[in-house]
Amino acid sequence: MIARSLVTRAADSLAERYGGALPPGDARALAAAADAAVIAVDGPLAGDVRAALRGAGAVVCDAGREMLVGASVAQLDAARAAVPHAGATIDVLRAALRRSAQKPSPLRLRARTLDVADEARVMGIVNVTPDSFYERVSGVDAAVAKTRAMSAAGASLVDVGGQSYAHWNPRIAAAEERDRVVPAVQAIVDAGIDVAISIDTFKASVADAALAAGAHLINDCSGLSDPDLAGVVATHGAGLVVMHLKGELNKRDPQAYVYEDALAEIVAFLHERTERAIAAGVARDAIAIDPGLEFGKEPQTDLEILERFGELRALGFPILFASSRKSFIGRVFDRPAKELLVPSLATAAIGISAGARILRVHDVEETVQLARMMAATAPERRRALAIAPAMPGTPEAAGNLERSPAV
Repeated sequence: MIARSLVTRAADSLAERYGGALPPGDARALAAAADAAVIAVDGPLAGDVRAALRGAGAVVCDAGREMLVGASVAQLDAARAAVPHAGATIDVLRAALRRSAQKPSPLRLRARTLDVADEARVMGIVNVTPDSFYERVSGVDAAVAKTRAMSAAGASLVDVGGQSYAHWNPRIAAAEERDRVVPAVQAIVDAGIDVAISIDTFKASVADAALAAGAHLINDCSGLSDPDLAGVVATHGAGLVVMHLKGELNKRDPQAYVYEDALAEIVAFLHERTERAIAAGVARDAIAIDPGLEFGKEPQTDLEILERFGELRALGFPILFASSRKSFIGRVFDRPAKELLVPSLATAAIGISAGARILRVHDVEETVQLARMMAATAPERRRALAIAPAMPGTPEAAGNLERSPAV
């Protein structure tokens, strides 16, 4: 007898694999049983809830500040049936588990919609600054040319930035940042390039001007430090990326970058800030989140975030991943930014595997190929692929060899 653990666990995938041999009801039951995880709960659980969970076969453990519950969807459903009055509590656990497993919803960016369910989308970086650490452009024409090239290479978005956040660079005034960003946005819009435009700013006044010029998304690396920013985004009906930040932009204080549980703190921060954005009028389906690699973190924490990245999925928002040529990678390899393409792609692959769906990068063409290759393994994607009859550059492609008949 040979036994193996299936990689495929979703009901639709199981039904497709086994066809008519597996009834739909059985496929759903198997998926519910296989959809198991350890769920961290911030706070105590009532005694009867613990008893119901354990009675359904779940494991419940006290871990100090948190309760840990090891359960499947089927076990949570059984516990809910056993203790109906505790349904709201168990529904919180079930929702976290469900969000961690489901595909992210489309991201609404004003009149545009970014579909991130089956493939990670690439956001190219367009730095219109004189002091960014890598690949900056000078002037409106250069910004348009770079945007056009990135769009042609497969970028779905570009992120236009007018302020470097490196701690060795000074903070600039909002007026100067507007003067850098707004003309670039207007020129990209006027050029008719089919790409969503993101603005890398934390200042409400800069966001307002850029959105008025035609931008679609605000990428706030400060986690809503400006209390007016979310309201501005809401007024324009735009998208918003909320990033986790410990400390302040343009300042570095390694002694303060201490975490008792990094992912617990990041998730709690992002939950509170996204709720704040929604209360200010930003649509839930217009919000993405970013754990803020390197912002208020040292390399050990950045690597821990990569290891545990999937925990962010329980928040239920599309996740932006930004590690391209960052210094934590350079410090791991002791190499400058220009030599970090391969490890940057490796981190992007880790992010995609864990659920990242927007990749903010310098190297668009390579990252698009990475994202498309990873998406191609999904059953529905495999069926829709247009496969070339031969690999370009081979004698067969040149017509010098007889092709084997199709099997």
